[in-house]
Amino acid sequence: MKNNKYKIPELLAPAGSFDALCAAVQGGVDAVYFGGKTANARNAARNFTDEEIACAIQFLHDKDKLAYVTLNTLHTDREINPDNTGISELLKFAEHCYASGADAFILQDIGLSQIVRRYFPEIKLCASTQMSGHNTDSSRRLSELGFSRMVIARELDLENLQSLVANSPLEIEMFVHGALCSSHSGRCFMSFALGNTRSANRGMCAQPCRMQYRQTSYNNGYALSLKDLCLANHIEEIIKLSPASLKIEGRMKPPEYVYNVCKIYRTCLDENRNASKQEIDFLSKIFSRQGFTDGYFVKSLSSHMYGVRTDENKQESRDYAALPNTTRRGGSVWSPVKTEQISDGRPRVIAPTTELNPRKNIKITPKLCLMFNSYNQFAAVSEYIKNDEVFKRIYKIFLPLAGQTKIPQEFMKITGVKMPYVMFDSEREQIANLMKSTEINCAIIDNIGHIDIAKESGCELFGDFGLNVTNSYTLDEYKKMGFKDIILSPELNFAQIRDINKTANCGIIAYGRTHVIISENCLIKNSGACKINNGGDFCAYNSNFYLTDKTGAEFLVQSDFGHRSIIYNSVPVYLADKKDLYKNLGLFFIVLNFTDEKPDQIKKIIADYALNKDNIKPPQKFTRGYK
Repeated sequence: MKNNKYKIPELLAPAGSFDALCAAVQGGVDAVYFGGKTANARNAARNFTDEEIACAIQFLHDKDKLAYVTLNTLHTDREINPDNTGISELLKFAEHCYASGADAFILQDIGLSQIVRRYFPEIKLCASTQMSGHNTDSSRRLSELGFSRMVIARELDLENLQSLVANSPLEIEMFVHGALCSSHSGRCFMSFALGNTRSANRGMCAQPCRMQYRQTSYNNGYALSLKDLCLANHIEEIIKLSPASLKIEGRMKPPEYVYNVCKIYRTCLDENRNASKQEIDFLSKIFSRQGFTDGYFVKSLSSHMYGVRTDENKQESRDYAALPNTTRRGGSVWSPVKTEQISDGRPRVIAPTTELNPRKNIKITPKLCLMFNSYNQFAAVSEYIKNDEVFKRIYKIFLPLAGQTKIPQEFMKITGVKMPYVMFDSEREQIANLMKSTEINCAIIDNIGHIDIAKESGCELFGDFGLNVTNSYTLDEYKKMGFKDIILSPELNFAQIRDINKTANCGIIAYGRTHVIISENCLIKNSGACKINNGGDFCAYNSNFYLTDKTGAEFLVQSDFGHRSIIYNSVPVYLADKKDLYKNLGLFFIVLNFTDEKPDQIKKIIADYALNKDNIKPPQKFTRGYK
């Protein structure tokens, strides 16, 4: 299905259980997305056994509905590579879904997507919102990888949605209802970084954005807890926008929620109208966090977008659940059917996963990459870096794109630019002009949709860890796109890093606060410290700002292009006194990431890593990372 103008988009519903799937069908949806017991971004949902998946696909097809199966998490080499049966459990699961007749796979992992594409060429590939697709360049890159649909970032406003739908070679799927993450999806590392190893990219988010933080004057300290999205009052605009699919979030929700939300959106779509006040009120009673928000869609970003589940909200939901017109019913609604009975004739896949030619992890001393958050921070230590013993260890230095001044000649060959983390279509021209105005020939990139701007500017591609490289297959795909160097995911452990076949120069963050959330909102403005009300590329607050959690941990908040906020972990990674931990991993470089450090601190850290010193003393608070 193309993005055909003025045709009613597909209505796509969530199902975390078979009852919820049946409720979605009763609610009038066109398609349902659901996941199994593995490779699932909603691990806490009940989810589907292999047998239930086969039955669910048959049930949906009998009702003329489409079945989309989620494989939307990141994977390691050992999860993808064949076991003693010749094929991994992950590929066996994909094969089962394919043979059962699944209409599409929703994927996050680029490496896995290309394996799936090779083995199951007939199935439709949908790029999960976890891939952070937020501009037309993203859609073009994903199209080249064989995707036919992109689930776009929830943060896009109507203007950028119009540009994307009009210019994308892919179908565009957009969220219209349900929970909002505080971070751009696929770019949140906060749950993992808090020390419990529950990765949002692995379907185990601990929801730290629903916690209370000090230093904020809004939403009673729940500074990251967004209200749920509701675009039911914009159906007429959305139909004219003409995306391919409208998606409802909620695989953790009960069948009653799924039925009633789907029913209202189905009615509004069929009648080509916006939801009435009564319908919006009913949706709020079903589930809300002090109401809803459409702030991203209408480009009205502020503290009014934030809310929590109050006692009143919870009571309303309980009252609604007891209403007579809900879909709750006792007993099971499905009966087991053998997979062989429902196969649509697709051939079964027996071939094992093709492994890449291994490249041995040689024990080496990695070079150093230095990242600075401002030119002034770099200038304050540049003389020290010129020291021969330090300088010979430096591989790259990265400075922010904004605020660039003339780089000293001795640093020109090794200095690169840090591109913004997010670049909507409306920002492309401005960023492209900034890139072309620099004298730098290397760019560090955090998103697949930023590759083309860097290449147009003549820059070498250096991958940041937001590319989510967790296996050899993803690394190889990025190498094909032109990346020479890539920082591996900070959510890997050392054994998983060792497993990766390093066909490109690989590195890790060996020192520094890693960014854990990329927020479309200016959290500093929400707190009253930044006085810019509208517009402005950057936050006007020039001092360091911190969010403090209930344990006293302080999370640094700094500004990025587009008046966005970047939240950094409360403690830095520190490995200088444990060099043997990373020297045998086959790494070409390690990264020292400086955020709020003062010049003397920066010099000490560089010395700790660059010079062969004994009795190195770590900072008072730190993490080893790479659990």
